[in-house]
Amino acid sequence: MRSLLNFLLRYKTLILFLILEAVALVMISSSHNYHQTVLYGAARNISGFFARGLEKSTSYFRLRQVNDELVAENLELKRRLEAAASVPKETFVEVSDTVSGINYTYLNARVINNSVNKQKNFFTLDMGSRHGVSNGMGVASQAGVVGVVVGVSRNYSVAMSLLNTEFRLSASIARNDYFGSLAWDGLNYRYARLSEIPHHVAANEGDTIVTSGYSEIFPAGIMVGVLSGEQRRGGDFVTLKVLLSADFKKLTNVYLIGNLTKDERNNLETGVVR
Repeated sequence: MRSLLNFLLRYKTLILFLILEAVALVMISSSHNYHQTVLYGAARNISGFFARGLEKSTSYFRLRQVNDELVAENLELKRRLEAAASVPKETFVEVSDTVSGINYTYLNARVINNSVNKQKNFFTLDMGSRHGVSNGMGVASQAGVVGVVVGVSRNYSVAMSLLNTEFRLSASIARNDYFGSLAWDGLNYRYARLSEIPHHVAANEGDTIVTSGYSEIFPAGIMVGVLSGEQRRGGDFVTLKVLLSADFKKLTNVYLIGNLTKDERNNLETGVVR
């Protein structure tokens, strides 16, 4: 209480001035329309300024929620596209799974651990067997292919990153469908090499590289990267440098791809190709 009294006594002149100033402003605004309009306008500007600041802050903290919603929406669209592909056509029927006609299932997940600075990199996902994850499922982000699941527990799974020198991906040049084997050389985390492309194939800087569909893990057409223009020639084939579309240093939301007919295909190919 004593401190409050000392404060009031010390600043009594300033406090009295502010009170009289406020009273004068109220009297002026209430007696003259012009002053009232100016005062209300200033009040609206001040309140608008703080409202905009609050709205921007709220929007920033909702970015993660919005991102999760977009990922879920994209996965739902992928499921609908997969289901639409199984609808009977006028001249033929595209049905690979005898139950639902759907080849692939999709499940969203979040990366909770990741490495990019080793020769054999892996990342951990917050989804496991109880969520439907199994070994051999492909992993991709909205930007492109990122890996394949190699270990699963009840609540988590571990995927071999594309940034692993043992990872191999069947990829093709989207413009002409020529395919080869894509692998990381263990150097720059932003680039990989696409090998086994014939010499006569026209490959230009900026050409899009996508999954070929020859793998049992990934369907055709998923983004992988773009050609950087650098080429290595040797023997009958050329090796192309690919700028990866996925940035592995900011990998967060991904989706897992499950092939429902993988076992059928494996059994058939194993029985025929000995």
